[in-house]
Amino acid sequence: MSRRRVRQNGSQEEYQVQGPSSALTSFLREQGISAEAIRQRYEEGLRRQQEQASGGEEVENGESDESDEEILEGEDIPEDVKVLRERARIKRRRARRDRELDDDEADEGKNFCIECDREFVISVYSKRMEKYGRIGYLCPECTSNEIKRQRLAKRNEIEARKRRKKVAAALLDKQEYRIPSLQDCCINVISRNIDQVDLLGDIGVVNMKKISRILSKNRSLDNRTMSLFLDSSMREIEFWDCSKIDSAALNKIPAYCPNVERLVLNMCGRLHKDNLQYYGEKFTNLRYLYLNGAFLISDQAWQDFFDSPVGRNLKGIHIKNTHRFSSDSLISLLDNCGNNLEELTLSRLDGLTSKNVYDLLPHYLRKLKHLEISYPNKEELIDDELVINLLGVNGETLESLVLDGCTGLTDQFLISGVKPFCPALTKLSLVLLDQITDVGVKELFTDWDMNGGLMDVNLARCLELGDESVYALLEHSCQTLVELNLNSIKNLTRNFFKQIGRHLRFPLLTALDIGFVRSCDDSALAVLSRIAPKLSILEVYGNNRCTPAAIVRDNLKIIGRQGDSI
Repeated sequence: MSRRRVRQNGSQEEYQVQGPSSALTSFLREQGISAEAIRQRYEEGLRRQQEQASGGEEVENGESDESDEEILEGEDIPEDVKVLRERARIKRRRARRDRELDDDEADEGKNFCIECDREFVISVYSKRMEKYGRIGYLCPECTSNEIKRQRLAKRNEIEARKRRKKVAAALLDKQEYRIPSLQDCCINVISRNIDQVDLLGDIGVVNMKKISRILSKNRSLDNRTMSLFLDSSMREIEFWDCSKIDSAALNKIPAYCPNVERLVLNMCGRLHKDNLQYYGEKFTNLRYLYLNGAFLISDQAWQDFFDSPVGRNLKGIHIKNTHRFSSDSLISLLDNCGNNLEELTLSRLDGLTSKNVYDLLPHYLRKLKHLEISYPNKEELIDDELVINLLGVNGETLESLVLDGCTGLTDQFLISGVKPFCPALTKLSLVLLDQITDVGVKELFTDWDMNGGLMDVNLARCLELGDESVYALLEHSCQTLVELNLNSIKNLTRNFFKQIGRHLRFPLLTALDIGFVRSCDDSALAVLSRIAPKLSILEVYGNNRCTPAAIVRDNLKIIGRQGDSI
């Protein structure tokens, strides 16, 4: 590529320039500047600068930056010369700055500790901090002490966080966090290291149950750990998580513990019909059987078990969560052991679909102390007439009545069944009964003189109840109540809490659930804390008016406040 430069000096001459650097060379030639002249001037300036450097810093600062301008004063300086001069200035300034830093380090390397005011030399390990309104550094000794203090504070914070978590876990378990006893510590150590334990030894039935419950809660109960609880002297066995215990291991229970009188197998989905048949042959002393989730046992296996000598001797049967327990199974149960039963639980049995079979219950059951019929397959299977007939036969001895989820029941069974026939009743659970009303419950507890008072009442999600019915309940049983559940009774008002605060006292109440009762606020919590001196667990989930500002007793644990934090 080429450029043409035309210069007119009276006549025109054309110069043809070739190459990328020819334009600059031509320009410098026209201005009388050559590379040799530039180099000489630059070297002369450097020599002059070195000579002036020995004269002192002030002379250097004043003249070094002006030396280049004196060289070609009055001349036009090309751009490349300016670039070279600027680079030289930068080098001089950098060298001057380095010398100044060296001098400063030599003069200012010492400092005074902000803590002890001791003179010391700052190093990379000196700790910088703000104290007494000043910012400074610590001497090595104070730095070491400060690091130790920070480590200790961090360790204390971690321990405090662990303790808060333990307190929160205890609250969720509805227990009070306290310093564990030596016995509890030993049980916890055994539970954590259960895989290394070969024999528990003679530690007592109570401690065996504690360890079994801890293992079940931690999902550590399996074929090997289960065998630690099998002993010929055992009369009661409770395994609350059998999900990791297979059928072969379950057969070890009657083989090693033939004298068991009470057997609890929860979450026993791997219990096979062969196991139940084996139990019917070996458990000659069995009186109470609790099975939850035994869905592998067939209808015929249930009938054969109840027809065995063991089945005929049963006094308590609790069966939950299986769809293969059918109407024929219930008929076999009633035929073989109905007259002896003192405890009966039929919960979530979807195979029971015949109302006629349910209607047979009053004809066989005569001396029940505990009755639970909950969450039937269809609403119409359990009605008022059936319950009234059952209570008419068993009411004199009945102590516990659980009818959770029987949504076909109305006020009639309360007024015509519970009130006239249940003088010994201490526990009543009516969860999710949406057809019982404020009027019916009030009539039940008004002038119910034949009953001395209930100890455990659960009316959770009985949505039609209100102030009058709940007040009648509390007025009747305030001296005996230990546990009370009023969860989701949304019709309770603030006036209700004022009334019980003025007229009632609960000397034995220890646990209360008033979650999702929107009228409950800080003043209601203060009232409950005052009128129930033994109340230790109070659940207020969903009540956004309950805050940490409520004035309550120190030993009252309130669970579920939105403002609480772990």
